[in-house]
Amino acid sequence: MNKQRFPLATLLQLREHRVETARALVMERQAQVQARREACTAIEGEIVALNQERASQRLRLLDPPPAGVPWAMAMAQRESHVDHLAELANAARQRLADAQGKLREAEAALDEARKAFFRAKSRLEALEKRRDVWRKEQSAIAQRREEAQSADLLLAARQRSTHHNSPF
Repeated sequence: MNKQRFPLATLLQLREHRVETARALVMERQAQVQARREACTAIEGEIVALNQERASQRLRLLDPPPAGVPWAMAMAQRESHVDHLAELANAARQRLADAQGKLREAEAALDEARKAFFRAKSRLEALEKRRDVWRKEQSAIAQRREEAQSADLLLAARQRSTHHNSPF
């Protein structure tokens, strides 16, 4: 049987390569989303810790000052520290907003990568189906050719046998 090469084999290889490239991009985008999500979680933890520390420091505002430190100075230092913690928490909230924006961008990029992967995969699958149909057609053609050759051999054999048995 003559084994023919699928006429679109090169296109099939190209589509397989595109699917693998798209799959790798999806994996890369998933890692980026995970990293962005972890960054947001870390900043959220920072904000919680700063708010807890600020609340704790506010409770200590009226504690007696250390020996030798005047009340007014101790109070001013403590208030300044509480204000500083509030500024740090505000800065962390701004960083969180930025990080959440980057997370949304990464999620959108992941969504696009997934769509591209599924498009590439469906195009590959369509071509594979086409290849399978082509193979079945080639097999049917080969089978008909073999049947025709067998019929020709049988006919030739009959003709020889009738020719040899002929009295003429």
